[in-house]
Amino acid sequence: MLFVVPCFVICSFFSRNKWRRLNDHCGLVSLRGGTGNTQKTIWFHALSFGEVVGVTPTIRLLKKSRPQDRIVVSVTTDSGFEAAKRKLSDIDGIFFFPLDCCVFTWTAIKKINPDLFVLVETGFWPGFIHLLHLKGVPILLFNGRVSSRSMRKYKMFSSFFSKQFNRFTLLCIQNPHSMNKLESLGVEKSRLMVVGDPKFDILPNRSQEKREKTCQKLCIAPLSRVWVAGSTHEGEEEIILDAHKKLREQFKNLILILAPRRLERSEHIARIIMSKGIKFIRRSDQLDKIDHNFSVILLDTMGELMDVYSICDFAFVGRSLIGPGGGHNLIEPISQGKPVLFGPFVENNEHNADELIKSGLGSRVNNAEDIEESVKIWLSNKTELAKLEGKAKEFILCHQGASSRMANLIESQLKH
Repeated sequence: MLFVVPCFVICSFFSRNKWRRLNDHCGLVSLRGGTGNTQKTIWFHALSFGEVVGVTPTIRLLKKSRPQDRIVVSVTTDSGFEAAKRKLSDIDGIFFFPLDCCVFTWTAIKKINPDLFVLVETGFWPGFIHLLHLKGVPILLFNGRVSSRSMRKYKMFSSFFSKQFNRFTLLCIQNPHSMNKLESLGVEKSRLMVVGDPKFDILPNRSQEKREKTCQKLCIAPLSRVWVAGSTHEGEEEIILDAHKKLREQFKNLILILAPRRLERSEHIARIIMSKGIKFIRRSDQLDKIDHNFSVILLDTMGELMDVYSICDFAFVGRSLIGPGGGHNLIEPISQGKPVLFGPFVENNEHNADELIKSGLGSRVNNAEDIEESVKIWLSNKTELAKLEGKAKEFILCHQGASSRMANLIESQLKH
């Protein structure tokens, strides 16, 4: 505490919300509503934006089926806090997770008095989990997955982590691949259950009208072929642009929409595009006043990636071509009926990558030549691309339902 608290207070000055809510980090959380005799309290912890979005459908189902219960959500990041306020404004409490010092975590547990704690994906604070275990509070893990990188760390301290995971009442895992890894670590099989990935339950599908409006906004001609490189990282843009330049020699109407993960890199990427002699426009430009003779659109605006996935013929998903990588969400373009390319470094999405390759909806590429070869196959066969769109929708439907399964498991735990 003597070391962590002063450092944390200094760091909180640079946060949008943490400084104003220092009480939360000390366990002094404030909640709405009372605690009736029949009322149960469910505490969800969702680290950041993605975890909040992933758990929202489950919370919505519980609010509907158990309106008498109290539901609270803790987060760690500013983006998680803002997402929770926007998506879950009607729940009984949204606050920052307490620092993992015994005094703070014990204070938070006493104030909230949870009947059930649900950890979403990650955030295994050992002191906090130990206190919940001592108090006899059931602990559930929601949407668990284990990457190869995480597994290497777990094995280095296997006795510690196996003991930690065995304190959970139930570990609800995305896929059998991750379940087998945890079992090999010494986690009791009775605590493990494959529930699926809730991200499949929250994927929007754009209407034809919205797709047409997106094409108009981006000044994309009706007969153009479009591909998207989404969530790209340093080094990947050059490979993508080299492949695109070669593809344009055969497919003159091919447009690339390049969407970097971090918008602050847009100027740097613009210089790379210019150095290759490729004509491009920025999404932030006034598109009605520019020369439409371009082959690349640099997406330098927020919140439009799903829109551009919906209008493309196929997509590439970044943070996968250059190690250590990890890979971003491969399912977003699939949800729009589009096949997907990705590099060899997708350990955060290994299970999905393998399934997409088996179903013909995904292709693993290592360099610009591989990208060019895969793209040529897809662009040369419009009939096959149309078939893949139907297959992609089936793929999404087959994987939905994790949110409702998780809600049912939580209800069954509360009845014990």
